[in-house]
Amino acid sequence: MYFVWGMIGLLLLATLIMPKRLTWREDIITFLIVGYVTWVTHILIGVKLDWLDFGPTKKVEYTDWAMVSFIPPLMAVLYLNFKKEKQTLLYIMIWTVLSFLMEFLLAKIGFMKHHQWKIWYSIPVYFAAYFALHWFFNKVIKSENRK
Repeated sequence: MYFVWGMIGLLLLATLIMPKRLTWREDIITFLIVGYVTWVTHILIGVKLDWLDFGPTKKVEYTDWAMVSFIPPLMAVLYLNFKKEKQTLLYIMIWTVLSFLMEFLLAKIGFMKHHQWKIWYSIPVYFAAYFALHWFFNKVIKSENRK
């Protein structure tokens, strides 16, 4: 449980002190959209299908809520702020590995329990998510700000 709060604290600190390439508007839009998609995915896979659980009980607790609400959106904001146009595929692979390692650590400490969902299923999901985020940011968010 402390590991999750520590991750949230570190990601929040990193988001606040990092060099900004995005505007605050782009950061907020990214945070809200990724947060929404994360919650829809969590409700479908974690609650309805019960393929994985967070925390010591099957109930959604504060730590579970905070993890789903803050870690993916903060990771997305960091990803987009550090993203460069060159070597996009390599950059997506690096963030896929980082995300997988975070999930692996959460599973190792017992916070994340995989049932029908095997941990390695997450690798293509993370890859697709970062690719989609890259595309969505360039085609929708960035183009909206140019108007």
